[in-house]
Amino acid sequence: MTMYREKRFEEIKRLLAERKELSIEDIMHAVGVSRDTARRDIVALADSGAGRRTRGGIVSLTFGHTVPSYSERLKLFSAEKTAMASRALALIKPGGVYFVDDSTTLLKLSQSIDGEVTIYTHSLDNAIALSVKSDVTLRVLGGKLNHHGRYFFAPQSLAELSRIAFDAAFIGATAIAQDGVYFPYADDAEVKATLAEAARQVVVVSETQKFQIQAPYRGFALDAIDTLITERPLTASERGWFAPHTSLLAANA
Repeated sequence: MTMYREKRFEEIKRLLAERKELSIEDIMHAVGVSRDTARRDIVALADSGAGRRTRGGIVSLTFGHTVPSYSERLKLFSAEKTAMASRALALIKPGGVYFVDDSTTLLKLSQSIDGEVTIYTHSLDNAIALSVKSDVTLRVLGGKLNHHGRYFFAPQSLAELSRIAFDAAFIGATAIAQDGVYFPYADDAEVKATLAEAARQVVVVSETQKFQIQAPYRGFALDAIDTLITERPLTASERGWFAPHTSLLAANA
C-alpha cells in the first residue's frame, strides 16, 4: 500500500539520515511509489532543505563535505551494489595491476580487496578504504581534490595512466547512452578516456538506472567496454546497445 505523503517523507528522511544517499529506485522500493512520485518527493524534500538533489536521487546536506568513517560508508551499500561489487571482485587476480574508479559500488569493491595486488585510484574514499590493506600496493593519483566528486585530478596524471597496461580498469558510470559512457566533469571524463585506451580490460560497473540519466562529458564509446556489470539482466533492447564482444554480467542472475 502506498504511504500518505507526510508518512513517506518521514520514512525517506529517516533512510537518508541512515544511508546519506538514496536513488530514485531506493525511494520507490522503500515507500512503494512510482518513479514519477519518487522524483516529485525528491524535489519537495530538496526544496524543504531535507537534502540535496543529484542526478538520479538525493543526498544528505553533509554528503561530500565531510570524510565519512569506514562504518558510515558501509551504510551506503544496498544489497544490489554489494552483489555487483562481488562480481567485480571475482575479476581481480593475485599479482595484478588494477585501476578502481570512484563510485559507491567501487568503494565496496575497494573495501573487499585483499591479497597482493597493485591498485591505482584517484578516489579519496577508495584510498581511505585501501590504506588499511597491508598486502595491497596502493598508488593514489595526485592533484586537486574535486570536493563533490571526491576524486583528485592533475593533467600530468593522464600521461602517467597512459603508460600503464592495467590488467583491468574498473569504471563507474554517471550515465550510459547508445553512443557512450558519460560523466559530469570534463577532467574526469579525460581520465576515463585514457583508461579505456590503456587497460587490457575495461570493466564498467553500473546500475541500469544510469541508462535513464544524462551527463555532459563522454568518456568513451560503448564498444570499448569488455565487461559490463549491472544489478539485473539487460532487456533485449538494452543488450542491443553493446558490442558482441562485451560480456554482460548481472549481479542477481
